[in-house]
Amino acid sequence: MKRVLGYGLHTLALALSLATPATFAETTAVVETGTVERVAMGARLPLNGSVFSRNDVAVTAAVAGELDWVAEPGTRFAAGEPIARLDQTPLRLRREELQGLLEREAVNEAYQSKVVERYVALSETQNLSVFLLDEALSRRDIARKDMAILEARIRQVDDEIARSQLRARFNCVLVERRKLGGEYVVPGEIIGRVVDLERLEVRVDVPISYQQRVAVGDRLDIIAGELVDTGVVRTRIAAGDPVSQTFELRIDLAGGASESIMPGQLVKVEIPLEDSNLTLAVPRDAVVIRREGSYIYRVNEQGVAERVSVVLGAGEASLVAVSGELEEGERIVVRGADRLQSGQQVMEPG
Repeated sequence: MKRVLGYGLHTLALALSLATPATFAETTAVVETGTVERVAMGARLPLNGSVFSRNDVAVTAAVAGELDWVAEPGTRFAAGEPIARLDQTPLRLRREELQGLLEREAVNEAYQSKVVERYVALSETQNLSVFLLDEALSRRDIARKDMAILEARIRQVDDEIARSQLRARFNCVLVERRKLGGEYVVPGEIIGRVVDLERLEVRVDVPISYQQRVAVGDRLDIIAGELVDTGVVRTRIAAGDPVSQTFELRIDLAGGASESIMPGQLVKVEIPLEDSNLTLAVPRDAVVIRREGSYIYRVNEQGVAERVSVVLGAGEASLVAVSGELEEGERIVVRGADRLQSGQQVMEPG
C-alpha cells in the first residue's frame, strides 16, 4: 500500500511540473508591439493603377543575316552588353574584298602620281603637251577618289559588323525572345523585347472631378500588397476620356523599387481628397474589428494588455487614424491582438 501511495505522489508531482509551462503559456501571450503616432493625415481615394517601365523596347535586327545566338529570357544586361549576335562571316568576307580593292587602287594611285611628276618635269622644258599633263592629273585624281569611296564602303561594312551584335542601350532584362540562333532575319525584324527595371512608372486613371487634387510634383503613396512606396507625379495628361470621365496620371517610382515591384503589377494609388491634419494613428494590424466595435490593446508599464475602444478614421498607407483614450507614444499590440484578453500579460519574442 505504501509503495502504491508513493508511486501516486510521484506521478502527481511529475504532472504538476509538466503543467507549469503550459499554464504560463496560457497566461502570457507573445505579441509584436508598436507605438501610437501623431501624423498628418486626411481622407484619400484609393485607385487601381498599373506599373510600367519607361523603357520597354523591341530588339530589332539592324542588318540582314543568320542569328548566331540570342540570350535566354530573364537574362539581365548592363548597358553595352550583347543581347544577340548575327553571323559576321559574310560581312567580314565583304570587308576583305573591299580592302583588297583599296590596296589595288592605292597601287594605281601611286603609279598615276609618278606619271604626273614625270609629265610636270617634261612640261617645264616644253617637251610635253598640256593635254597629256591634264590627262595624267585626271587619272591620278580619279584614283584618289576611288580610294576615298572604297574607304567609305569599308567603314560602312565595319558599322554593319558592329550592329550585327545587338547590345543593350541601358540596364535591362530580356523579357521576350521571338527568334532563335540559326534563323535568318532582315533589318527591322523583331528578335525580342527588353525592359528597364530601374525606371518604373505607375499609370492610373483618376476621375476628372478630382483633377484639382493632384498636380505635377505631388508625392503619392503607392501600395503593392504589404509594400508602401512613394511616387512623384511626373505627368498629368490634360485630356479626359469621354466614356470613363477619367484622365491619366503617370507617377515615377523611386529608384530601387524594382526589387519588390515589377512592370505589369497592379497597385493602389491614394489620391488625397482633403487637406491633411495632425491626428493620432496606429498600424492597421493593431486594430481588432468586431460586431460590438473596434478596439486596440495598449500595453502598460507592467506588460499587461489593456483594451481600448477606438473610432476609426481615414487610412494612409499602413496607418489608420483613430480616436479614443490614447496618447502619442503609447505602446500598443500590433500583431497577436486578436488572441488577447484584457488584463493578460504580454511579452515580445526574443
